[in-house]
Amino acid sequence: MRCRVGGSAPPALADVSFAVEPGRVCGLFGREGAGKSTLLGCLAAYRRPSAGTVRVDGDDPFENARLMSGICLVDGRGGIGVDESTTVREVLEIVALLRPRWDQAFADTLLDRFEVAAGAKVGQLARGRRAALAVTIALATRAPLTMLDEAHLDLEPAHQATFQRELRAEQAAHPRTIILAGATVGEGGDEDADGLDDTAGGLLDDVVLLGRGRVLATARAAELRGLGRELTGEADAVAALVHSLSGDHVLSGGAAVDGGAVGDALVGAAVSGQAVAVVADRRLGRLRSVVLAGPVPPDALGAADRAGISVSPVGLRRLVTCLTDDRLRSGEHRERTP
Repeated sequence: MRCRVGGSAPPALADVSFAVEPGRVCGLFGREGAGKSTLLGCLAAYRRPSAGTVRVDGDDPFENARLMSGICLVDGRGGIGVDESTTVREVLEIVALLRPRWDQAFADTLLDRFEVAAGAKVGQLARGRRAALAVTIALATRAPLTMLDEAHLDLEPAHQATFQRELRAEQAAHPRTIILAGATVGEGGDEDADGLDDTAGGLLDDVVLLGRGRVLATARAAELRGLGRELTGEADAVAALVHSLSGDHVLSGGAAVDGGAVGDALVGAAVSGQAVAVVADRRLGRLRSVVLAGPVPPDALGAADRAGISVSPVGLRRLVTCLTDDRLRSGEHRERTP
């Protein structure tokens, strides 16, 4: 699928192709400008792609009355585009008219738990409360395809855990396809606290990484969680070990990636377990710390221990951030021997 948003600028989406299985929770991640909102807009039938096809439940959703009532897309603004003087209660009344699966009792419960006053005007809501209204709409519609465009990331820290508990319970009782889009897996707090990272029963089933309008990689979240490791130690020792693992970004099959431009292919190869890539590199005096994505063999872990290099797992949130960082693909994170 391709999608242009105007003029002669490069397409916002270029040759994007992926599928989300029914009843699963998918994380769609990419930096600002990666094309996430444009992609979600195409899935929600807010815009038509310039080329290619979009299919929801086997049909094109654009101007499709059967599908539209079952697709919900919200962002952090809340209010579904109504006048700023509209109250929260009035917003929910409008949504209820449009969504046949709407659960008003559940919406009232969510408003209470998110501490959003039903009589408050949308224009007077703080950012976190607007996000809470958007999340309430997304969950209470019970739409078969529910998409949140960073709305969950704008919640106040105290309400993040509430959202995750409610989503887990809702998915268990009323399974649906959910896409959570954002620059990364979560923000604020430690990685285990956000419930989207490496804790048991994490929310995500699948992950799609988007960069510059293209799909960089897709993976099961459980598999991606085990692919990140951070190596920290004396700079020369770390450099030698990394070079033995990744060389000049050489794939396991022997095909080299141009060292001057670390391409999208390397991201996909690392995520699929076919390569080891350096996705972050920092130094402090004689110490060096690098984040690797990809399979690290046991003998390399033994070599690290003998060289005095500490090896620690990298959480899903940080790994996603590194994998979608534009500097990786521009070559700035090439491993260099000092």
